[in-house]
Amino acid sequence: MDFHLDTLLNFPNATVEQCIQEAGEIFLTLRLLNDAADCPNCGHSTEELHQSRPVLLRDLSIFGQATHLKIPRRQFYCRACQRYFTESLPYVDKGRQYTCRYEEYIYQQVQLTTIEQVSRMEGLTYDRVEGIFNHQYEFKKKRVGLERNESQLMKSVTGKDSETLPPLSETLRLDDSWR
Repeated sequence: MDFHLDTLLNFPNATVEQCIQEAGEIFLTLRLLNDAADCPNCGHSTEELHQSRPVLLRDLSIFGQATHLKIPRRQFYCRACQRYFTESLPYVDKGRQYTCRYEEYIYQQVQLTTIEQVSRMEGLTYDRVEGIFNHQYEFKKKRVGLERNESQLMKSVTGKDSETLPPLSETLRLDDSWR
């Protein structure tokens, strides 16, 4: 629809088809541009669309107005493994009603203030804000755990802590002594 709205959203393979403003809120209807999806079970790409249901997700506010995205949630059929699967979108976690960036925003706001204040500011219930905060906290805890595991693996492989290793640029620097 509008290049500027697509740029503002910055979602891959999506375009804004419709923009409606009512009662201080913005509703954006998105269309997905890719015709195929990769099966999470076997990795094959399929274009066989089984069904598509629109879902309404909350996103970051635009110009101080609550923003909702109407996105098609598409279910595909994979002939290779004979299974149905719902397309995964990089900007929303499975089963969530909010974009990843909105949940990250809520998490950061709660760290600066309180759940109650964020609840009032965003027009969400206390339980919703707490749920978003806990979801983000668990996600971050898992990610930090993975980073620590990678650091431990590097330490066990090299015998050195990753912090004591020289930067990769120094490791790859050509030595003139071989000439």
